[in-house]
Formats: sequence, structure tokens, C-alpha cells
Amino acid sequence: MTESIKEQGKAGSLEIPKKLGRTVKRLADQGEDPVLIAPALLRSQATEQMLAIARMGMLDKVLGYLVTTRKSVHFVRPGLAWDRVQSIPLDAIDGVEYVDEFHNNTLKLKVGEKAESIIFYDDMDGIRFYKYIKDRTRR
Repeated sequence: MTESIKEQGKAGSLEIPKKLGRTVKRLADQGEDPVLIAPALLRSQATEQMLAIARMGMLDKVLGYLVTTRKSVHFVRPGLAWDRVQSIPLDAIDGVEYVDEFHNNTLKLKVGEKAESIIFYDDMDGIRFYKYIKDRTRR
């Protein structure tokens, strides 16, 4: 799980869209090679309709991505002119836990006193992310 996307030659289970590819390339140019890329939404930034699309796993309507590197977790919402990117350094993450144990593809990421729910389009991407963060927070 620690090899980068370049080393794997792929990004999880889907092809990287061109617009997201530019953001991923910018991150790599800054020394942050992606380890995992997965379609996902932040609960705080999503409408009920967006959440329903994510929970149903409609990959033809991906509205956001979680890009995990060896240094940070980046939440990317592709836009027409530019992408909106929010980043959290891995060393700031205190933990990750399941919400309703696999019933809705949701994980809660803890950063200090705050927590953010992440809804994954594919439960396997959520499991890979969970394992990666658990491994990194144990170190």
C-alpha cells in the first residue's frame, strides 16, 4: 500500500479524469506522489442529492475525489476553471473510524477535536483508505 500511483501504474479501480490528472500532477511536482485516489465526498460540503449519488456508487457522476499521498490527504472537487483542493497533513490526523460499520460507505476522519465524515462511492476504496490511515497513525 505504500507504493505510489506511478509505481502501481494505476489509481485504484478507475481511470483518472484529465482535470483531476492535472491536480495530481501538481501534487506530484510538489513531492506528494499519490498512494490512493478514490471518488469520495466530504459530508460538510455535500447536499443530500450528492450524498445519494455517492452512496449508490454512481461513478458516472463523481463529484469529488480523495487523493492520499505519503504526506497528506487531499479532498478535490473538480471545477470548470479550477479544482478546489483541501489538504490535511497525515501527522495531523488522530484517527479514522467507521460510521455504521460498512452500511453506508462512510468513514469519520478525526483531526484534533474535530471530525469530518467522508462518503466513498465504492466501499473497497473506503477499506483501502481506512487501512492506510490506520497504518500511518500507528507509527
